[in-house]
Amino acid sequence: MLVRSAPASIPALGSSIPAFGSSIPAFGSVASVSWSMAPRRAFRPAGRAAGVDQAGRGRRAVPDDRVARCPADPLVGPRTNLPSADASLARELDDLAHRAWPPLRQVERAGWVLRESAGSSRRGNSVWARGDVPDLAAALATVRDFYTAAGLPPTFQLTPFSRPTGLGAVLDAAGYDDTGPTDVCTAPLAGLVSGADRAPAAAGSVGMTVTTTPADEWLDVAGQVLTTFNAQRPGTLAVLSALRLPTIYITLTVDGMPAAVGRGIADDRWLGVYSMATLPVARGRGAARRVIAALAEWAAGRGATHAYLQVEEVSAAARGLYADLGFRPVYRYTYRRAPLDATSGGGLP
Repeated sequence: MLVRSAPASIPALGSSIPAFGSSIPAFGSVASVSWSMAPRRAFRPAGRAAGVDQAGRGRRAVPDDRVARCPADPLVGPRTNLPSADASLARELDDLAHRAWPPLRQVERAGWVLRESAGSSRRGNSVWARGDVPDLAAALATVRDFYTAAGLPPTFQLTPFSRPTGLGAVLDAAGYDDTGPTDVCTAPLAGLVSGADRAPAAAGSVGMTVTTTPADEWLDVAGQVLTTFNAQRPGTLAVLSALRLPTIYITLTVDGMPAAVGRGIADDRWLGVYSMATLPVARGRGAARRVIAALAEWAAGRGATHAYLQVEEVSAAARGLYADLGFRPVYRYTYRRAPLDATSGGGLP
């Protein structure tokens, strides 16, 4: 809900940003800032990729095999054989993501979590296979029955640390696809705030709205870019309503027209960056940088020190931006989904 207009003295995001939290308006208020509609700048990877250590501090060299797979993309994380130094951090990030997108319904069976969210998002409608199970055949039968009853194809989310023994071979034999490779990345908050300084120089009229619930204009922009807020909107709104973590929604406008949005979730020392979407007319012009900077300032004011996000392999422009802002990969996850033309149960035994 819109509460009040911020004072005109609030500085422009992208200029020299004051102490954390001081330039972000109160929930629901609007800040008028300026930016330049400058040409898009090409992303140039800056050498070897790097990651954070177990505590989320500092950087370590990335194994040569990861760089060899995709030397031009510094955000490619390990899909298997996760380095031991990253294992604890990766599990923490996986738990954070689960809390940030709580399923509408879930069933736990021998360590597996079967999630269902009215078809909204792959995460919310997939098996969180957290480890080996005593009886794989029985677990697969439970999965088959659960998703058949929900009218959804059985789907598994697999990470370097959630690949139960024998599961991959069963899914291969059943014809499950292997899609949506997504990298989970982290960055210090300070770098995200200063990242707005590298946006194009101010030269236009920009507004920013910060709310604690998704406003209509926020949903309109998100719906034009993100499937979860378009065809899957009813289920998505139900998931967001179930959130119990501090959350903000930011809408950035250009000349009064919504141009970019983002959502932030505060969870202990972490800011979760979600639902980033920029309309085509505003891409490459600093909109996403400013949204992320605002999210980072808000989270820092709540005691957060680092941010995490998930970015799909196919999102080339987003990956370039996030790498430039200082995000580094920790791990990669994928989804295994039953063939769409499969019979009931997705071909599971």
